[in-house]
Amino acid sequence: MKKITRFMGPIFAATLVACSYEPTGRWEATDTVNIYSNNDHPLVIAFVVEKGEICAISEDIIIRKDLGYAQVSCEKGRGWDKSGRFKKISD
Repeated sequence: MKKITRFMGPIFAATLVACSYEPTGRWEATDTVNIYSNNDHPLVIAFVVEKGEICAISEDIIIRKDLGYAQVSCEKGRGWDKSGRFKKISD
């Protein structure tokens, strides 16, 4: 049993690296977007991104109930977006 559990650490670490919610790239808001402080109900608005503002967004989406959330990092702060109203400008 020790042999099996010894290999679980690296497998678990590889899984975490494969799914990263860390925001990357440069994304432009195509509309006014509410950014939430949490990624589950009840949603709490952390701040609002105005059309044209640039943020970094995670490539991976976290699914909660019926919605997908991407982690967002902007000059105003960090939070979660469920709208998808961003277009990619650069990596």
